[in-house]
Amino acid sequence: MSIYTTMKVWQLTPEQMAAYKPGMDLGEPDRIEKVKLVVFPDFDLLPEQRNGRGRGIHIKGRMTSRDYEIQRNRGLNDVQIADLYGIKLDTLQVYKSTW
Repeated sequence: MSIYTTMKVWQLTPEQMAAYKPGMDLGEPDRIEKVKLVVFPDFDLLPEQRNGRGRGIHIKGRMTSRDYEIQRNRGLNDVQIADLYGIKLDTLQVYKSTW
């Protein structure tokens, strides 16, 4: 697989830009450039997927006791840790009771 591809480039005047409609035929490109592909990592191979509702770091799956200890060593209290991980304080307390 090549890490390069070609990209067609059209250089438009301000009037042409104003009149442009998506899908409009622009004719022959002004130039064709060879560009390097941006390769994204295979996210399935990353150790722990992180996602959530837009608050905190939102680790997918249960928080481990090691995660909890790391945050406690940083000086965070339970309320701050729950907020950081995007979970309720009650949920954190349930996790702690099962460790």
